[in-house]
Amino acid sequence: MPHDQFDVQPMTSRNRVRLFRTNDGRSMLQYQDSLSVVQVMLVGRPDGVRPGGRDTSLQFLSARFEPDSETPTGNPITPQEWMELDREFTQFQQRRKAAFNGATEAQNQGDVESASTLFRTASDDAQHGLAIIAFARRRHPSQQLSAARQEVVPNLTAQKWIAQANRRFVMGNQQDALECIQKGIAEVTSLLRQNGETDPDSNASIRDMKIVERSVEQTCGTNAQSPGAVPVSG
Repeated sequence: MPHDQFDVQPMTSRNRVRLFRTNDGRSMLQYQDSLSVVQVMLVGRPDGVRPGGRDTSLQFLSARFEPDSETPTGNPITPQEWMELDREFTQFQQRRKAAFNGATEAQNQGDVESASTLFRTASDDAQHGLAIIAFARRRHPSQQLSAARQEVVPNLTAQKWIAQANRRFVMGNQQDALECIQKGIAEVTSLLRQNGETDPDSNASIRDMKIVERSVEQTCGTNAQSPGAVPVSG
């Protein structure tokens, strides 16, 4: 996944996600979505929009509140602004999935730089989604948005930790990767129990994380080159 390509290359069966840089130096992510090719910014909002001059809608709306205040210091958030924040959530999660898939492709091809970059993007985008959910829970009249719902928090938290663990592994920090995924398992288990799940180990997110944990444990002992990243779930 070279970073110095400026032209738009067709997707191939081998590389369905790629990084490239525009003529003005912006980093972009290109990926296949159903029957179309999608290009998004790698940093900030995927669509490149800067609401109110901020990097994201979340930053723009958060700036209206003092840290411990429930009342905005500026104009109240309008229904249209809430809709735009929900749309931002969806954009970030689409890029998260594409970035994770691209990172896995790069990892399998031995491209450590691209894999590390894309795993970091996947982790950051998951964290941004969690921040949107937390903001809506605190500020929105119904405490959640249409897409950014509280029930997706455990899965999104799991995807964040999976991406972080895989990034540490491809960078050669196997022990850090193991500790990272184990910390993630503990957090997601706690979230599931808070949601009333009596058997968190049967949850798909925990199963995915334990696949990564076992893979890292095995490769730590055999000096293999890949921890076998699990696919992103919805």
